[in-house]
Amino acid sequence: MSTIHRLPRPRGAAKPRVLLVDDHRGVLERVSGLLAADFDVVAAVTDGREAVDTVGRVAPDLVVLDVNMPGLDGFQTKRELDRAGSRAPVVFLSAAADDAHTLAAFRSGAHGFVQKYRLGRDLAVALDLALHDRRFVPSLTSLFQLIGHNGHAMQLYRDVGTFLDGLATFLDLALRRGDATCVIGTADVRQGLGQRLRDAGWDIGGTSGHPRYLAIDTADTLNRVLRGGRPDPRRVADVARELDRYRRGVSEGPQSRLTLFGDVASTLIAHGNPSAAATIESQWNRVTCGLPFLTLCGYSASSLRDCAPEVWSKAFLEHSMVTHDTAL
Repeated sequence: MSTIHRLPRPRGAAKPRVLLVDDHRGVLERVSGLLAADFDVVAAVTDGREAVDTVGRVAPDLVVLDVNMPGLDGFQTKRELDRAGSRAPVVFLSAAADDAHTLAAFRSGAHGFVQKYRLGRDLAVALDLALHDRRFVPSLTSLFQLIGHNGHAMQLYRDVGTFLDGLATFLDLALRRGDATCVIGTADVRQGLGQRLRDAGWDIGGTSGHPRYLAIDTADTLNRVLRGGRPDPRRVADVARELDRYRRGVSEGPQSRLTLFGDVASTLIAHGNPSAAATIESQWNRVTCGLPFLTLCGYSASSLRDCAPEVWSKAFLEHSMVTHDTAL
């Protein structure tokens, strides 16, 4: 199991207590083995009714719950757990990979949704995030549909080409929705996205490009907001105000929103300034609070691998939702 995306725990802290619920014993055994090093599996049961009967007795910190089970399915079990007074965050498991299942899970109050073929990659991360009241989402398309008028999300990626494919789909959804869109990216990111969006039929680039697509160079943005190598909160606020004016001027549809992608923080990490990356994420949360901004930040796995754990844990926790690129 990869550990570069795990949130560190205080030395000597007790392992979080987990209740596992799945109708397949083989899955219970596999998940128990995956979690054994960092979590305390206090019970593993094979149906929803047994889960409801067990939760009060074992008092778990977290529940891992299969979606498709005979009798009570996962969503029905979640409702019964709520009625029983359980406040343990729930992370759903499913063999299904479609957005419909994901959306239903989060609408039932889930803190995470993990596809079973990605258990080793995603489950421990999803549980870490759930303990901090953050959400793990399996895809950018689900994330786009789940975040409402305001949100700050992170995608971790390894392969740039696969990442840009997913990001182009994400921005295509935003443009179709009527959002103002903005990309603050390096030249390679801007060029790669522009070509993919043109291939999808959008008039991107040139003097007569689409009015709801704005591309800004990361280096120019950093030159604006940094003072002495540190993000200046007033300058960061200036950028947010300018983007909000842009949003109000070009958005279409009944719910005006800015969908923004940025690689500013990851560029700071790549340039050897990881503490500034964590700071600018925090400042962005403050200055966009209450604004209809959906902000997606891209982080390469390699950049996080080179950081001290406290840096990338702060970056994780500045985002309300986290997803992994399919190639990670």
